[in-house]
Parts: sequence; C-alpha cells; structure tokens
Amino acid sequence: MRQMLYGTVAAVIFLSAGHALERSNLTAAQMARYDRLTHELIAPCCWREPIAIHRSAEALQMLDEVEQLVVQGRSEDEIKSIYITRYGPRILADPPGHDWYWLYLIPFGLFVGLMLAAVVRLRSLVARTPPASSAAPAELLARVRIETENSW
Repeated sequence: MRQMLYGTVAAVIFLSAGHALERSNLTAAQMARYDRLTHELIAPCCWREPIAIHRSAEALQMLDEVEQLVVQGRSEDEIKSIYITRYGPRILADPPGHDWYWLYLIPFGLFVGLMLAAVVRLRSLVARTPPASSAAPAELLARVRIETENSW
C-alpha cells in the first residue's frame, strides 16, 4: 500500500516538474507574459486557484492553450477576452470594475464609525462621574464621627 502511495506521489511530482520544464521553448518576454496570464486566469473547474497553481485537467489544458496563444503572438488582452467569452468575467482573478473599492471602504468606514461612537460614549461617561473634590466624602466623614461619638 505504501509503495503504491509513494509511486503515485513520485509520478505526480515528476509529471508536474516535466510539465513546467516544457515551457522552456518560450523567450524571456513570452515567459513573462505567460506567467502574468497564468496567474490572472482562474481554473474553471473549482474557481479557487489560478491555473498556474491548480493541477486539474482543465487547468493543464488552459496552460497549454495560453502557451500556444502566447507563441502565436496574441496580446494579453486578446487572450483574456477569449477566456472571458468562453467562461465569463469570473475567469479573471481580478475582474473589471470598481467593486474592489468596497472591500477597503466598508471596513475603514466601520472602523472610523465605531471609534467615533466609542469616543462619544467615553465622553458621556466621564461627564457623569462626580469630580474627585466633591463635598460628599467630607459629609460622610462627619456623619461617621457623629455616629461613633453617639455609640460611646
């Protein structure tokens, strides 16, 4: 059982390394475009990882297609548009639009709002506490003295 497991792990590592080495026929500029594209396109099988990382059959097929398109001289926008028409904008790791602003603005706005609420609440609590130099302790001491004198 262990031998079969070790054999399977070794085969996966060998095939992954071999698949990565096949890309050596690209020039440096093509390899840079290829790397950018494979990190910007999401694997359509599970929609969780870029195809550069994911190792499903669909992701490996997309890697081969992207390599062929890069070798053909297609631009990054053309390659992205091919996959957008096939799978929709969900295929992009960073889809177009300004929705990402909300990811930063909402938490920041909540933080600022909660801090302002905390400051207002603390100020109201400080305003309610009696000052330390009030006459209450003196009255309390006088009352204690009178009660102790009466009890003797």
